[in-house]
Amino acid sequence: MGKPSEKKRKRHQHTVPRFYLRRFAEGERLFRVPIDGGDPRLVGVGDAAVHKDFYSFRGADGQLDDFVEDALSEMEDDAARVLRMVVDERCWPLPDDAREVMAYWVAAQHLRVPARRQAGNEIADHLLKVVAATGGKPAWRQRMEEAAGGPVADEDADHAWAQVSDFSSYTIEASTAEHLRVMGEMLPLVADLLMQRTWVLARFQHKTLITSDHPVVQIWDPATPKWLGQGLATVPAVCMALDRRVALMMLLPGGPRDRLTPPTGAMARDLNQRTASSARAAVFHHPDDGLTGIELPPPRGREIQVNGSPERFLMPDGPSDVFKRVMSDIPMPPPSAKPPRFESS
Repeated sequence: MGKPSEKKRKRHQHTVPRFYLRRFAEGERLFRVPIDGGDPRLVGVGDAAVHKDFYSFRGADGQLDDFVEDALSEMEDDAARVLRMVVDERCWPLPDDAREVMAYWVAAQHLRVPARRQAGNEIADHLLKVVAATGGKPAWRQRMEEAAGGPVADEDADHAWAQVSDFSSYTIEASTAEHLRVMGEMLPLVADLLMQRTWVLARFQHKTLITSDHPVVQIWDPATPKWLGQGLATVPAVCMALDRRVALMMLLPGGPRDRLTPPTGAMARDLNQRTASSARAAVFHHPDDGLTGIELPPPRGREIQVNGSPERFLMPDGPSDVFKRVMSDIPMPPPSAKPPRFESS
């Protein structure tokens, strides 16, 4: 008897769901416009916002596991049903169960995109280099000896430290599994923040909307100082075009309950510009629409802005007694404390 057939892995994975992209397509085709100046072209929804093995991680057997991709697909099935209720059946406000489905889907779309992974990589790179910098060569040598199970030669330790302390020559990336772990941990928290907001829906008759590879848009308060920071809990609005003629705006809690709002041309232009500005690689639009009056952003080099390079913390001979004493005076956080989350720029 032959071996049972193995499950075929999903290698090409969408970071923006196909059912959503079809809302901006004619049939199965829509325009993809790169923000790096490349030529716009028609693509199939199956070829837009695709990354190889983006949600796959290696399981205990060493093989790629599609568990997260399968879980996202199940979520998308439920979200597609709710999206049909909103757009096609014109159901609004949503009943509580459908509203929760929509909140989880928007939260997942915010967390699952490449920018979130890149932000995590940049944070890991910075923090681990700072740890290496403050520990100095003595701490790095100790790590080498622990790995070797015994002493290491001075020249080997010197050579390794010279490479490690040349921070600009390499980058550190967190694993795919780490991004997926954080995504799973944050999903109910982000969904709860969105559910607490007041949801406002605009249905456009004469204007059309675009979307992008990062379609969840945060509208910042320009009066808030940059040093204070803003995120999903504090920005005035979180917006997403649900269809080329329907937009969802999630406002800070405290106003009237979920409602419809009269659409305007200015509203459509503003949302389209903000959607384009949130793109990291490309925007998408219906073949009958265009980008007249929309300015595409330059490609982003980084997602996180950090003050102070690792070199600033460099202590080649290890931390001084004063540094150790100061650090020992800092109270330890309680066991229930969670590390802070960084917002992307």
